[in-house]
Amino acid sequence: MKKVLAFALSVSGIAMSTPVFMDGEYAKSLCEAWNKTPQLVEQLGKSESWVAVPERKIFIYREDCGDTKQIQLTIKNDGSKAQCVYGGPARDKRGRDDFLMYAETKRWLEMGKKEYGPMKAMMFGRLKFEGPKGVAMKNMGPFEAFLDIVDNPPHDASKCP
Repeated sequence: MKKVLAFALSVSGIAMSTPVFMDGEYAKSLCEAWNKTPQLVEQLGKSESWVAVPERKIFIYREDCGDTKQIQLTIKNDGSKAQCVYGGPARDKRGRDDFLMYAETKRWLEMGKKEYGPMKAMMFGRLKFEGPKGVAMKNMGPFEAFLDIVDNPPHDASKCP
């Protein structure tokens, strides 16, 4: 019965498709993955340098797809937790306390598979980064945990958002 329903849905064009890597749906799933990662929620929530600002935004894109297709994660610092409250297409302007990260698709996938961490990625120019560098340096463990979850939400990296 399940196979018949799945076939009927796919024939009618209603079938759920896998989100494109770094599109709005993917960003929503990445936000959910953030909230399930203790290093991000709890460690950042206790980091004085991170919580000095009540809300931070992280803008991300695939360099080979162009900078007009950015996604955004909005992280609210509430109590001792750093919770992702929005994941979707970029909708805000980047402020001085926010971050921008971009890399080629190939590099994002390598980082998501833990082939190397943020220090090597930045040192070799594989990951480009803008934002408060001091905050990032003081929170290298959570930063690495963030890169580790990039490959977790199901996605299709064969096409651009």
